[in-house]
Amino acid sequence: MKTLSLTLFLATALAGVQAQAASAVLGLKVEQMRELKLDSIPPWPAEMVLKGTNEHALKVLHKGEFVVTVYAAEPALIDISYPYPYDEFVLVLEGEVTLTSRDGEKKTYKVGESFVVPKGWQGTWDMPSKFREMIIVEARAWKANEE
Repeated sequence: MKTLSLTLFLATALAGVQAQAASAVLGLKVEQMRELKLDSIPPWPAEMVLKGTNEHALKVLHKGEFVVTVYAAEPALIDISYPYPYDEFVLVLEGEVTLTSRDGEKKTYKVGESFVVPKGWQGTWDMPSKFREMIIVEARAWKANEE
């Protein structure tokens, strides 16, 4: 049920988002991504939010062979108890996040740090303050998760 909830959430959140695979080079300047106006997206399914505020926003910057987005969330603890749907590269732009895997491994990432969440990962995302990240995902995996 949670996998279906995540899939429906992501499909709804991304349905209206337009991005282009332009032939021009897209600069990914950190300061600009920190200030970029994002589009509000539907809340996470209630059962995923263990604590905090269920508000977040997203902006797709590029869709080509891979998808580049900027995502922001209010402070929250999110339960990822379904297998993560794709490999995801993350660069922290604001705040920090602590990822705790199902086996208890805990890692915190702060502004300027990056990490990869592998497909199939399960655990929690703890964002104790306002959080913003740049995400890069392979386009076929992103599209498959939208369907």
